[in-house]
Amino acid sequence: MALSGGADSAVCAWAAAAAGLPVRAVTVDHGLPESAALVAAAADIAAHLGLEHTVVPARSDSASEAALRDARYAALEAAARPGETLVSGHTEDDQAETTLGNLLRGAGAAGLAGIPVSRGRWHRPMLAVTRQEARAAAADLGLPFADDPGNEDPAIRRSRLRTEVLPMLERVNPAVRRALVRAARLSAADDDALEARAAAVPAALRHGEVRVPAAALATLPDAVASRVARRGLRLLLDPYAGDLGDVEAVLEVARGAARSASISTGLVASREGPFVTIHRPGPLDPPAPAALGSPGEVRFGRWRVEAVPVGAAPQPGHGRWMLALPPGEPLVVRAAAPGDTVAMAGGSKDAFDALREAGVPSRLRPVWPAVERAGRMVWLVGVRRAAGVAAAPGTPAVMLRAGEAM
Repeated sequence: MALSGGADSAVCAWAAAAAGLPVRAVTVDHGLPESAALVAAAADIAAHLGLEHTVVPARSDSASEAALRDARYAALEAAARPGETLVSGHTEDDQAETTLGNLLRGAGAAGLAGIPVSRGRWHRPMLAVTRQEARAAAADLGLPFADDPGNEDPAIRRSRLRTEVLPMLERVNPAVRRALVRAARLSAADDDALEARAAAVPAALRHGEVRVPAAALATLPDAVASRVARRGLRLLLDPYAGDLGDVEAVLEVARGAARSASISTGLVASREGPFVTIHRPGPLDPPAPAALGSPGEVRFGRWRVEAVPVGAAPQPGHGRWMLALPPGEPLVVRAAAPGDTVAMAGGSKDAFDALREAGVPSRLRPVWPAVERAGRMVWLVGVRRAAGVAAAPGTPAVMLRAGEAM
């Protein structure tokens, strides 16, 4: 239980304990001037209810609402034990204020949906309870709660919404709080439907990069494609999912408006074959050459290459690329390099030209795996086999197999 020391979380903790649930209370101490009184109230509430109680520090470089919220959630997540559910006492009024605040900053359906009842390990069972009802219940139950003075501080944006903006809106619509809560519920339903459609589009995080099918981003409605892009960004930046400019940059690359685009967090979105890849800028470092035994297997950067002695009938491999070689000299897996050539009938082919013709992104060509034997490139993995190196059918062979490592 995220026990702040206020009436809302006090009632939530009481309700959970009264329901017979095992409850452990955790209070976050931000180290602000008002924190000591709230921490003391939380300790009194926990003692009143007979709950195990822990206080965890959560310092932040900024005193902004967003920074304090992020620090608070991070501290609570870190304090949670395996298998525990995290519960907060957010009320209907918190929902109305959140939805209004998000509306004023120009949020879409996800922001207008406000505070989710459940997400991951977090649950907020009091979103249908008003702050007034929670406060009355706390008083009736004799819970020793304290009021956060920040709730009345006009310098805090949420406090201004609570004490100035909402009362003014109530002159126009006395039921504005309920209207905002209803809008949040409807927006949440819309957002769930859009998220379900976006979830069908794969966004894979591998080797510190995210790949998303460009065709999906280019053809899906913006409301869906933007969610896919945000999911890809979140995989790299968790919990941050990029801003509107970041999302638009990813979609522009997918739709061919640019081959690559910088993202505000220092990442780059690039069109690489059928994918938009979100990655860190700069060249990739080629892995060191690796000897490949027979039998043997090496991990080479983002690839795995294996050699298996076989008879005339090749065995199925774990990868999508295969080559059978006659037994012989030791094998080395190394990165393709400028000036490398692959033998072909009547001449040779520049390795980097072969990679380019095969659609290998320019960023990956300097780290692409090649197999060398006796100083001669025998296989530019998945792209081209050297002429005259493959084992003849029906003869002993070493089967090379390669695929992208997970």
